[in-house]
Amino acid sequence: MGKKQKLLVVSDNHGSGYEMEYLLDTFGGKIDGLVHCGDSEWSPEYLEDMFDCPVYCAKGNCDSGFLKREETVFEFGDHTCFVTHGHFYGVNWGCEDLLEKAMEVGADVVFYGHTHVPNYEEYGDQGVVLMNPGSISQPRQVNPQRTFLIIEMEEDGVIRPMFYTL
Repeated sequence: MGKKQKLLVVSDNHGSGYEMEYLLDTFGGKIDGLVHCGDSEWSPEYLEDMFDCPVYCAKGNCDSGFLKREETVFEFGDHTCFVTHGHFYGVNWGCEDLLEKAMEVGADVVFYGHTHVPNYEEYGDQGVVLMNPGSISQPRQVNPQRTFLIIEMEEDGVIRPMFYTL
């Protein structure tokens, strides 16, 4: 039994600060980590300074100046999490390659972006969950809404993802 923890998961703000400022005002000091799935167009260090918490991020296809952290693997309680933007895995056409990568790195939770469309898929046979928070500034789903995720991990280690709109 551990303590309850919370992650804020975002993607594809493409340099737009308004949405990130809103999330900082709303969740700053209330989260245990920020996951950014790429195309922030800001450095990981800038995000760390902004949110004052651990930042787990990936380099998106529109991010320049990333000298490290093209993809990230981190532990969240008993879960191994993998963060990628997704463009190297063809996520616009399906998640098979991403699932294969998750198995390769031993991740049971995968966060990705790139499509600008929120998504949640469970692969029970492999014990893997894939989550895309969508985009907080440039949504592309049928009824476009700016979305993000909050991941709460209960004291028993169970994670509960919740999609939110701005």
